[in-house]
Amino acid sequence: MDNYFDKIPYSSIVIYTSIGILIFLSIKILNSYVIPLLKEKKHSFAKSWQRLKISIWVIYFTLFYATMFQANMFITSIFTLLIVGLGWNYWRNIFSGILIKFNNQFKVGDRISTEFASGILKNIYLDETELINDEGELLRIPNYKLNTAVLKQHFNKNTVETHLFKVKTTYASNSETIYQHALNCPYISANQDISVQKKGENKYQIKASIIDNSFIEKAQAFFLALESK
Repeated sequence: MDNYFDKIPYSSIVIYTSIGILIFLSIKILNSYVIPLLKEKKHSFAKSWQRLKISIWVIYFTLFYATMFQANMFITSIFTLLIVGLGWNYWRNIFSGILIKFNNQFKVGDRISTEFASGILKNIYLDETELINDEGELLRIPNYKLNTAVLKQHFNKNTVETHLFKVKTTYASNSETIYQHALNCPYISANQDISVQKKGENKYQIKASIIDNSFIEKAQAFFLALESK
């Protein structure tokens, strides 16, 4: 047994721990000081940034685990079985939370309803999600239960968000033409104001409302397609 402990790669543990701290601090700085400066690009970047963060951590832990497993298969296997076995309920909530965040399934402020609870989302953590029900009570829902529930997501006029889309065309156009294209876009809210501003030769900026944040990328792709028309 002593031989197994002698093979523990303590130097690798120190290196990976240092790298993990560096990644954590870098992401925290970006979240606090860089992302807020993006302003009009913040909403369109949020989904990609969320996925990038998750991908970075998944790659980091995969490399860390592979290094530990290669250096000491026995200790790593025993440690894995203990951690996963004793905390299975916790880890499946973590995995569900990763899926929710990676897919940008919903965001804080959304109103949802399931067969066991309904209300407005207050916080979305990796292991659980906080929800305020219609009685004003704070409910903590395990992410595994939320991810496997029959879920309804409600949208109303008060929850729409305004986004800016840049359009560059290769043909002679005017603001009215671009406005008509915007009206035909199936991913923006038709019952909200739409404005078009000319920013240069055949360059326009569209200000429109999106009900579902998952439609942002689709709307951008729709307007991007105008460039080839």
